[in-house]
Amino acid sequence: MYKLLLVSDREDVLNAFDQIENWERHGFKKPHIRHDYEGMLDSLAKHHADGISIAVIPEEEKKIFPYLQENYPNVPIFEAGTTEDEILRYLNELNILLNRIHADFSNDGFSEMDMLMECRHEFFRKVLTGKVEKRDDLSRNMHLLRSRMDPNKICMMMELQQPAATEQDKLEGRWHYGKDRLELTLRQSFGGDVEGVHILPTVNTDGRIFVLCCPLWNTSNFEMTQDQMTALLTSRIADGIDHLKEYFGLELHITGIRILPSLYDLCTLAAE
Repeated sequence: MYKLLLVSDREDVLNAFDQIENWERHGFKKPHIRHDYEGMLDSLAKHHADGISIAVIPEEEKKIFPYLQENYPNVPIFEAGTTEDEILRYLNELNILLNRIHADFSNDGFSEMDMLMECRHEFFRKVLTGKVEKRDDLSRNMHLLRSRMDPNKICMMMELQQPAATEQDKLEGRWHYGKDRLELTLRQSFGGDVEGVHILPTVNTDGRIFVLCCPLWNTSNFEMTQDQMTALLTSRIADGIDHLKEYFGLELHITGIRILPSLYDLCTLAAE
């Protein structure tokens, strides 16, 4: 059974959680409940938590989220919910995720952290290909998957083009590179954090390559302009492309750059 922590001082949330009668039937122990930052610290010092739900005033959130990011970056944060139906829906999402990241992955050499990262990448493939149409779904899943990207800040999306078919045949044939391996190679070449921005390359099932560039959520002093972001990240990705050509014989080209006011605009585009 998975163990939960609810941190909330809201009567509607507390009442809704109290309506759940058989937690074990849903795969969870009855949650420990605390009401503020100090209570959360006390609970985490005494009890393990596989998932945490937060519903407190903004002043408490400003203390809670940085602490969790620093000390518990891989514990899913699930939506609280204000009705029994909502809570059961969010618990089901959490249960599915926990089952995946705690699965027997020993043959692949994956840790729980690795599995959570893979789940994040799967989700952002959906975002980048227009399969996440609601802002609430984006926000909720970013918390659940512990993404460090800030959905409210300006972001950039690039599309890269692979070589001609003969080169692609060499890539996936003689070089034994499938789409998953290609995505991993792109991440190693130019993915990661640069000056407060996270760069996430993804390879869609149809072979299209997208690169999402988004500021991290805790960069409150992030002041990079659109032009500065474009210049910095284009240079970073171009260097990575040169690396791929030199060491793997693979040529890629930047074929499109789109600047968006926020990650939420990807949901808006999907809904249109």
